[in-house]
Amino acid sequence: MADLPPYPGTPRWVTVSGTVIGGLVMLVAVLALAGVAGPHGPGRHASPDQAGSHAGWGLLALLGVFAAIGAAVNWSGLVDRWPPTASTTMAPQLRKPVLMAHIIASISSLGAVAVFLLLAIVGLSSTNGQVVRAAYIANELIAWYVILPLILAALAIGIIQSLGTPWGLFRHYWVLAKLLLTVVTIYVLLQQMDGISHMAGVAADGAVTDADLLGLRRSMRMHAAGGLVMLLLLVALSIYKPRGMTRYGWRKQHEQ
Repeated sequence: MADLPPYPGTPRWVTVSGTVIGGLVMLVAVLALAGVAGPHGPGRHASPDQAGSHAGWGLLALLGVFAAIGAAVNWSGLVDRWPPTASTTMAPQLRKPVLMAHIIASISSLGAVAVFLLLAIVGLSSTNGQVVRAAYIANELIAWYVILPLILAALAIGIIQSLGTPWGLFRHYWVLAKLLLTVVTIYVLLQQMDGISHMAGVAADGAVTDADLLGLRRSMRMHAAGGLVMLLLLVALSIYKPRGMTRYGWRKQHEQ
């Protein structure tokens, strides 16, 4: 086999993004160690008997999804085949419905998070007690039965779609970035589920005053805004598809 051409290097957008993200992670870690950021996670706002329960089960479900997908990948050997052949790519009759399902799940989750954010803002700003209670009760339903299933579906369908097309799952930086950002989004969402459910329980039991669980209510608004930005970034990556192959993709492309 002839020598492979030299790897062109990591794209600038990957280097810049990695540097910014790494700096933010280090900043958060330093603030947490210094005690400035304070405790974070579901146990911060949820009741003691409820803290961590939803996040634990959700993480187990997420690990189960990855285990199932990993087993399917190992069984089919799709990751190690390059370039794709007729036996490793999805037929056009299947590829288009899968693409449509992925787009529907992604855009629907974006809309659901926007609605969640609107209700979180209403819960903080409205002076009508009934409206505030209804907003937080609705937020729990939206989070559990709309946002979480849609994002999980988008993740699973996106992985299947990547493995059945020439893009692959680990060959292009923009696909890998989407995978990592989606996993981070799901993890943060699962961490917030206990607080969301606790807030809905408080709202269902009685009126919510301005001073009740103010930190939790602000956290819901902040995380919803961050989730909306993250989903918009995922959509942008899907549309623009920034250039750049990983070393794995570069090697697989030139091994033939």
